[in-house]
Amino acid sequence: MNATYRNRRTYLKYDDEQYLLYLNETEVTVTEPETEQSFDGFAYDGDMSDGGTIIAAKDITDEDKRSKFVAGLIGKQYPIDSQIAILANGSDTAEHAAELTAFLAYRQSCKNAVDELLSR
Repeated sequence: MNATYRNRRTYLKYDDEQYLLYLNETEVTVTEPETEQSFDGFAYDGDMSDGGTIIAAKDITDEDKRSKFVAGLIGKQYPIDSQIAILANGSDTAEHAAELTAFLAYRQSCKNAVDELLSR
């Protein structure tokens, strides 16, 4: 879902085991329907109604924030059992090689998204 804000968003603790990450940021001009006033702001596109993307992550510290956010994003598409299987299979067959290539590309996109978020 897409949501807009006047101020930039990064991440927010949702509960003891989840965080919201505000990814896919774009700068936008928003017009408020009630007042017809426009303002420059930011839009986020995630799976939650506020534009956030919810991930599993707990006990976050400044030292491990990046790795836990990346792991949480990866886990949305690849549960841990799938990750283990893909990595254990490696590229021993053409099918496994394709799975591994897709996983590694997704992992890199998660790293890029988290790095962009943390650089704000």
